[in-house]
Amino acid sequence: MKRILIADDHSIVRLGASMIIKECIPEADIQQAQTYDEVYDFLHKESFDLLLLDINMPGGNNIKVIKELLDIQHQVKILVFSSYEESIYALRYINAGACGYINKTTAMSELKNAIENIMTRGKYMSEAVKELYIQKLTSSKSSFDKGNPLHKLSNREMDVAKHLTKGLGILEVAKLMELSSSTVSTYKSRVFEKLNVGNIPELIELFNLHSEA
Repeated sequence: MKRILIADDHSIVRLGASMIIKECIPEADIQQAQTYDEVYDFLHKESFDLLLLDINMPGGNNIKVIKELLDIQHQVKILVFSSYEESIYALRYINAGACGYINKTTAMSELKNAIENIMTRGKYMSEAVKELYIQKLTSSKSSFDKGNPLHKLSNREMDVAKHLTKGLGILEVAKLMELSSSTVSTYKSRVFEKLNVGNIPELIELFNLHSEA
């Protein structure tokens, strides 16, 4: 019997995902979590084959959580199920250890395809992410970054920038990411320098411009 953990803070999403999983794996034993604390508790107590993970949940929302979860249970396959753009985030989470990344706006049939691919082959990439991956492999780093300047950011810089574009202040970001305010300020300065922006509105505009790139 396959054991699957659905982690999302919206009950309707968990219900929909459960229905898709039952179509793929009728005998699946499905558990549900609403926060990262619950996810950590489940992984410490029980073994799972697949973790369907919303990265924008209370207690998380940083790329480092993938490593933290795999440190608890290294064999679990993680499929990131997120509202964040694939073109910006997918390769980052896959490189961090996730087996796949799928956007929540994707058709439910594609979620089914992603689950089936991960359970049978261990990996899933959408056609768009495959193209991005090939582009990264076949391009120099400078030309790849030039295509989308957001690729210049490190994972931690990306996390800070993401929070800033949502209107959070330095102290709020610091608390959320468990960093000092001075460290967050340093990351903010690096983000602005790498992206050649001078303020938050310009940062938001750049994110919006390249969210489909």
